[in-house]
Amino acid sequence: MVHEIMCMGEICPLPLLKTRKKYEEMKEGDVLKVVVDHRCSLDNIETYFSKIGCTLKIEEVLTGVWEVYIKK
Repeated sequence: MVHEIMCMGEICPLPLLKTRKKYEEMKEGDVLKVVVDHRCSLDNIETYFSKIGCTLKIEEVLTGVWEVYIKK
């Protein structure tokens, strides 16, 4: 199952907190798509989920807008 969180216009640490909460609710094998438009939010999400061993895919879909895919 694919879940999605839109964090456009939100600044740290809110996107990371929302992402962590949703990730905890997901089942093994689910994918979470997070859309952010602040580089610091992207960096924090990438750092946190890399440290816990998640598979991440990051795409810059527009200038300054990223989609982060996190697999549980």
